[in-house]
Amino acid sequence: MIKKLSIAAFSLVLLVTLAFAAGYLANRAPVVPAAQPRTDRPLVVKFHARWCVLCMATKGVWEELQAAYGERVDLVVFDFTNDGTTEVARTEARRLGLERLFDDYFGTTGSVFVLDGHSKEVRTELHGDRNFAEYRTAIEAALGHQRR
Repeated sequence: MIKKLSIAAFSLVLLVTLAFAAGYLANRAPVVPAAQPRTDRPLVVKFHARWCVLCMATKGVWEELQAAYGERVDLVVFDFTNDGTTEVARTEARRLGLERLFDDYFGTTGSVFVLDGHSKEVRTELHGDRNFAEYRTAIEAALGHQRR
């Protein structure tokens, strides 16, 4: 009986480990065109890491967001997967004038921030949300504010 329970427990751990490994391998940082520092469009910034479970869970909604708003907002991805990607992200944050956001939310993976393009103020924070309607509401509000 103990042997069967041990085998079942081991099998469960193995399955969970394999599922996580598969998710990790499939969870590359989204590729977005390099944003140009501009003030006429909101910024939508994703804090990503390949090992982040929330990033894995929200991958589909980010793809929807890219398709729906990629031409109307500037999309930025900061990748915290390892020291190398984090340093690249830090350099990009500096280039875009987003050092404060980067430092204030450092490592808060699984989060998306909608910022005013002019002031770089965070308008909305979404943490691990898988509901596209929440993103749409935040982005549409930022687009409306940007037009003023």
